[in-house]
Amino acid sequence: MECNYVHVITNFSEVGGAESMMIRAINASDSSHTVISLMTISEKMSNRIINQNVKFIALNTTNALNLVASAWKLRKILSNLGEINAIYSWMYHANFVSALSSLLSRSKIPLIWGVRHSLDDYQGEKLSTKLAIQGGKLLSRIPKHIVHCSKKAMHQHIEFGYGKLSQCVYVPNGYQFEQLKQRRFEADSMVIGAAGRFHEAKDYQTLFRAVAPILSQNKNASLRVAGRDMTMDNPVLVEYLTEFGIDSKQVELIGQQDDMVGFYHSVDFFILSSKTEGFPNVLAEASGYGCIAFSTRVGDAPEIIDSERIVEIADASALTQLLQKYIAKTPIELIETSQSSADYIRNSYAIDVIANKLFSLGHTQ
Repeated sequence: MECNYVHVITNFSEVGGAESMMIRAINASDSSHTVISLMTISEKMSNRIINQNVKFIALNTTNALNLVASAWKLRKILSNLGEINAIYSWMYHANFVSALSSLLSRSKIPLIWGVRHSLDDYQGEKLSTKLAIQGGKLLSRIPKHIVHCSKKAMHQHIEFGYGKLSQCVYVPNGYQFEQLKQRRFEADSMVIGAAGRFHEAKDYQTLFRAVAPILSQNKNASLRVAGRDMTMDNPVLVEYLTEFGIDSKQVELIGQQDDMVGFYHSVDFFILSSKTEGFPNVLAEASGYGCIAFSTRVGDAPEIIDSERIVEIADASALTQLLQKYIAKTPIELIETSQSSADYIRNSYAIDVIANKLFSLGHTQ
């Protein structure tokens, strides 16, 4: 029997962790899907979905004050979609709106919330995000299941009151990897990489502070960073170069990239310097493509990479020492680390297995 699933997402105009996982899950499915964005849908995002049985609907919500109105719109749309097996919402705002819509319509359609964020830095969140979290907390009895991609974040949310243990399910992110290329790890041309939008939560100050001594000691080494607003037009990043004495010739700030596979293949070491994460996609993706990854102790980083390559949040000095330790290793040692990390990720997070687990939740008690 063919299934019909609805996905409610806050915005489908730019790529992010939730958007990427939703796209991969839909592409790994033979079922029919309807993607409903509370805000907008861009053509470049809809084109990422290759499953031909997908419809797109944008509610064009412009601000947080219109979320209640969006719930009414969603209620009407869902009533016109025919038989729906389950509704999957992605992130806090979509969770709140979908639950409110379900309450207003007294719908019996299974609602599965998706939480892809941690509460490591709740006080640092935007006001609209805090309101969405608090609103969801009030409506958290409505979803049948609450899917968390991070074990750490799941326990944080349960303690916070955002759902009960009996509702919560751990489903990590899944990936469809291209062929793994052979690594060389040449000491005289080491490339350190990072990826993610420019945001306080990513703590790029710690990244630049940590790599500054490495670049100073190794003039042929370089730093390459991809992500929205990660360019030389960003005055804060240029200020970091000056503050930490980094030669701009050793730095490539290349902005948002469509070809992230090519990016991962272009870097040797990958660093996640964040203050807060749920399940960090870039850490798993980088490892899956053979980068030797390092991270702060955020979200599910300890589930993804060896604990030996994890430092405490904002500890730039420890990160520098860790990088120096690995730079001193032989190419053979680095290749072995790279291969074993890639094998672990590719075996543990295959998208076919993850997508099947996700969509089976609509049929379980």
